[in-house]
Order: sequence, then structure tokens, then C-alpha cells
Amino acid sequence: MIPGKEGLGGELQYTLPTGRRLSLKLAVTEGDAPRIDRFGLRPLPPEVAAVTPEQLPAVIAERVKAESEAGRFSGAVLVARGDTLIYADAVGLADRKSGRANTLDTPINLGSINKMFTGIAIAQLQAAGKLDWQDTVGKHLPDFPNKKIRDQVTIHQLLTHTSGVGDYFNPTHDARRHELDTQQEFLDTFVDQPLAFEPGEGMAYSNGGPVILGLIIEALSGSDYYQYIRDHLYRPAGMAHADHYRRDDTTSGMALGYLKTEDGAWQDNSGDLSLRGSAAGGGYASARDLFAYSRALANERLLTRAQLETLWTPHQQTGPMAYGYLFTIGGTPDRRWVGHNGGAPGISAEFIHYPDDGLMIVVLANQDHAAEGLREWLHAQVEASLFETTEP
Repeated sequence: MIPGKEGLGGELQYTLPTGRRLSLKLAVTEGDAPRIDRFGLRPLPPEVAAVTPEQLPAVIAERVKAESEAGRFSGAVLVARGDTLIYADAVGLADRKSGRANTLDTPINLGSINKMFTGIAIAQLQAAGKLDWQDTVGKHLPDFPNKKIRDQVTIHQLLTHTSGVGDYFNPTHDARRHELDTQQEFLDTFVDQPLAFEPGEGMAYSNGGPVILGLIIEALSGSDYYQYIRDHLYRPAGMAHADHYRRDDTTSGMALGYLKTEDGAWQDNSGDLSLRGSAAGGGYASARDLFAYSRALANERLLTRAQLETLWTPHQQTGPMAYGYLFTIGGTPDRRWVGHNGGAPGISAEFIHYPDDGLMIVVLANQDHAAEGLREWLHAQVEASLFETTEP
């Protein structure tokens, strides 16, 4: 421990078996009976050595192979710059019972990455003149059953997690999860819950907010949410394997998600899934689908660059990153990236898109907590190798 203004303090650094580095800071009150006053845990940047762009694919392949052989990763990894693939490969099994392998075309559960797609759909309707960012929920859903949400919550607040609307992960959801198949059915699980705070007076990550946005998309487009996303995002982007597949689907070739039980065995996550995902997450796409999506953003096939910049404008700061309209924003002003991640039992996914450079990174895993650590290392390694070795 080292002396500090308020007593004793210190920092410990750990490297986990996955290679992730963590810093634990403690503040300890002095006296006859010292006690921990507060502590904080934060990730440290991965330690990487820059390599040449020509060496980078082999370095990534070595790390992915090591993570797979250690049982820490199953899924797909894709790195590209513009139209050029730098690295793309899939490892592990999509179905451990049958032995079916993951491929770059295997649809893998995205978790909350789907929130980006809901944000794009809302922006498309705004660009078409069908809504305004400051419209209340009630303007488009006049029969919405929660009066406070109907009259006071705005689309802007739903997009930025500042509405006070909470989550649908609750006992009602748990009791009905295997029946949930529409945005309305998801809404029914949480619509009567009190708001976490007055609209616009706080920020709390919400899965309920995007469900309400999904209902607005349905009301304004006259289309089922899932069909709207197929017609206005997946098909224009060329995402051939993407959809909100139902948990009982047997034809899509989607990967099953896996989590470890207390005795160390792998168990698929089908019992934890809703019948189908919602506008907040739970849809599927392959690594190649997300490559196509990144190129569609770059080539303005979904929205113009000016319209996308509205989604990528920071509104809320969350630690080192910011949040726009259902997009995470990170990096620096000179090297900005946007994207989203997703996680749930048996689900771990990361998507990063550099709008000003053309670089994109996708890590999709069909097992618990498997994508984030690999993405952190990959992000650092790619930046060091592509930017630090080529810039003065």
C-alpha cells in the first residue's frame, strides 16, 4: 500500500489467462482497524507489439488458434479495410452435439448489436419525413398503455437510453420467454413498470426502449418489425444469412450458444432464449454479413453519410466511450470508430467500424464471454500494426 490524501491506497495489476489485463485500485482508511473505503476495477490496454501489415494476418491467426485450442473461443473473426479482407476465419463448433463447424457464413446470435439496426430503421423513417427525433411516443402510438411513457418520453430519449424505460428481463419475461415472438409481446412484459427516473434526467441502458422503437417502426411503415429490417437493411446491405431466427429454427444453419455449467460441461443456451429476439437484440448474422453491413455503411446504401453522422453524434459519455443513437462511439477525433457489442448467456459479439478509415473488426462467439477479450487484443494489435507502422 502507498500513502494517499485520504489514507492508504494502491493499485494491483492482473493478467488473466485470456490475456486481458486489469487494474484494481483500493483506497483504505487508516486507523487501528483499517478498512477498504472503496475500490475500482478497470481494464488495461492489451500489451501488443506492432508488426508490419504483411505480418498481421499470421499474428491474428496464431492468437485465434491459441484462444480456440484453450477452449476460450468458438466463433468467427473478420478484419477488413475497405473491400480488402485482412483476416477472416471461423473456429469451433456451431453445434457440439452434431459436430457441425462454425464458418464465416454461420449465423451467430448478435445480442445487442441489433440495436444499431433499430437505430438505422428509425433514421430511415426520419429521413422520409415520418417522424422527428423529439416526437413523443404518443404521437405515433396514441394508444400506448403507459401514460407517462406515451406523453413524456421522446424518440431521442429512447435512442440514447435517457428515457427511464427499463428492461424486459424480469419474472414476467422469464415465465413467458418461450412464447415471445412479437414486439407487442415483449412490451407486455415491462410496460407497467415504473420508470427508473424522469425522462431525460438520467441514463440507464435499456432493452425496453428499443422495443418501443420497434413498435413505432411497425406503426409508421405498416410492416412487421422483422420484415422491415429484412427489406430495408439486410437485403440492401447484402446480409444473406441475417435474420431474427426463432429458437426452434432447424433450417438456417445458425450456431447454438454455449455456456459452462458449474461442473465444467458445455450446455447450449436454448433454454435461456426467447422464442425470438426483439428490436433490442437477439437477431443473428454471420461474420460475412457484418462485413457487408460495414461496406453498406461506407457506400451509403442504408443512409447518407450526413444521416449516419446524426446517429454517430455523441450524446452520453459512458467511461472512455460515448453513446449516440443506438451506436457506441469510441477512439479519438482523428481516429473514430462506431459500433456495438452484445452479450448474454452463450452470446458474445463485437462489431467496430471506422467510418473515416474503412477499417472494420468483427468478433462473433457462440459461447460465454468469449468475444470481448479477443476483440480488445485484436483492436490494439490492428491499430498498432496498421497505423503506428505506417504513420510518421
